[in-house]
Formats: sequence, structure tokens, C-alpha cells
Amino acid sequence: MQPRQPNTSMLNRIASCLLLISVLASCQKELKMDATAIHNIELRFKPVVLFDTVEMKFDTVTYKNAFNESFKVSAFKFYVHAFELFNTDSNRISRAGDQDYYLVDFADSNSTVIKLNVVPYKYNVLAFTMGVDSVLNVSGAQTGVLDPAKGMFWEWNTGYIMSKLEGTSPVSTAPANSFKYHIGGFRQAESVIKKITLLFPYPEVIDMKPGKKTVIDITADVYDWFNNPHDIRIGTNAGVMSPGTLAQQIAENYSKMFAVVKVKND
Repeated sequence: MQPRQPNTSMLNRIASCLLLISVLASCQKELKMDATAIHNIELRFKPVVLFDTVEMKFDTVTYKNAFNESFKVSAFKFYVHAFELFNTDSNRISRAGDQDYYLVDFADSNSTVIKLNVVPYKYNVLAFTMGVDSVLNVSGAQTGVLDPAKGMFWEWNTGYIMSKLEGTSPVSTAPANSFKYHIGGFRQAESVIKKITLLFPYPEVIDMKPGKKTVIDITADVYDWFNNPHDIRIGTNAGVMSPGTLAQQIAENYSKMFAVVKVKND
């Protein structure tokens, strides 16, 4: 009597099952390693005037822009999201945190510190998006920092104010010598959404270790709203309250207002 031959189909199924179990075990191991490797990042935003040298104060201090126009600031706020960290040597990119939006309002100190998580590594570049993506501008009422009650939303057809600067100036022809720059626009032809990329000051880097924290100090210079590449004089343009060319010019100016001034690793 011939010995019974093994069932080839059954052997293939067993082999496939063993391979699947091996792959799942490997994936679980990798997920566990990544989960324990998460590192805390703390971004601290600080308002300054004139090339990061003077800390900005609300209402009480008079400053001058590039055109020698005196002004005081009463409001300074903006939306940021989609944080990433880069290593320019290895070209590694890591997302920091999730896709949450943050409203940095310099009148509220709690909003100027943003805490994120990222996988430990050495990084020397921080990137983020300034503004609110187009889909959320046409998705109806939002909650949290995107709640219209935050004062950063126009009508449904014009969407969010991405950034806001308000104050007073003796050269302003508006009532009470005020100036108000409410910068928005999400449609392609009028978009003011900006990708910000900040190189760390040499030779500072994020040198991450599991379970430790890195603090990054970032300045936002209100001086940059008024010039380079576009000249924005308060005496000529004391108010921007809708999307358009002037809003895009101001957004192009302030997109360079950020600088990483210090990195502190635990």
C-alpha cells in the first residue's frame, strides 16, 4: 500500500499562517518600540520687535516700523498646525504631534506654549503651517480653537482669519487712530496659508533621548509685518479686513517673522 502523500494545499495554508503570525509579531514589536520612543517637544512662542532684540509689550510701549511710523500693539495672534522636524544630513522627516490646530494668542500666555510628541532622533529644522487649511474654511462651525467665538472667523464664504495684528498709531487715519490687519484667504488665487521652515541656530540641534524633553524658543517679530518684500505703511493702509492682494502681501511679509533662538535638551 502506497504511503499517503501530504496535502499540498493544507501545507501551503499552514505555511501562510506561520508567516502571518511571524509578521504580526514583528509588527507588534515595532509598534511597541515606537510607542516607548515618543519624546516630548515644547515650543515656546515669544513676541518681539525689531530683529528679536526687544520683547513686545501690549498697549504700553510705543515702537517704530521701518518707515519711522510710531505704533502700539493691542492684539497679536495666529493659527499654526502640521508640525514636522527634519534632519538635513539624513533627510529624515518626523511628524510632531497630530494634526491639531493651535491658536497662538500673545495676550494669553497659556496659548504660547505648544506641547507635541515626536520619535527621538537628532533634528535641526522645524517646519509648520501657518493658517487654516481650505477644507475647514468651508466645513461649517468648528469647535475648540477654531470656534468662531475666538474672534478669528469671518462669514462662511470668506473663512478664517489666519493671523491678526491690531493697535494704534498717530499716523492712522482710521477712527481712534487704530490699525487692524485681519489676514485671511484660503482659495487658490487669494491664499495666505504659509509653510514656515526654521533652521536651528548653529550648532544647536535637538538631540532626543526617550523619556526626555526638548524646549524650543521661537520668536515672532511684529516688525516684519510692515516690510520686506512689501512696504506696508500704516498711514496709507491702516486696515485690511478681507482677502486680496494686500492681505497676500502682508502674509508674505510676516511669513519670515519667526526664528528659533534657543534649543534646550534634557
